Amino acid sequence: MIRFAYEIAGLKITNEQFTKSEFNIIKRKNPGITLDNAILIFEKAKKGITLENFALKRHRTAESYRRVFGKYFY
Repeated sequence: MIRFAYEIAGLKITNEQFTKSEFNIIKRKNPGITLDNAILIFEKAKKGITLENFALKRHRTAESYRRVFGKYFY
């Protein structure tokens, strides 16, 4: 089982801190990545799917994903 450093140290982090950290990792590993592609990586979407199609399958809109995750990306 993989454990994160904060779990080993017994630290508590908020969902907001976790999400911001994950987006920072995604951006560091993929310089120049777009918000849409970062969201797809974060959501563990299948390769080759667009955010629009991913959102439709989840009964949401791409714009709603951008609105929620944009603050963690920029």
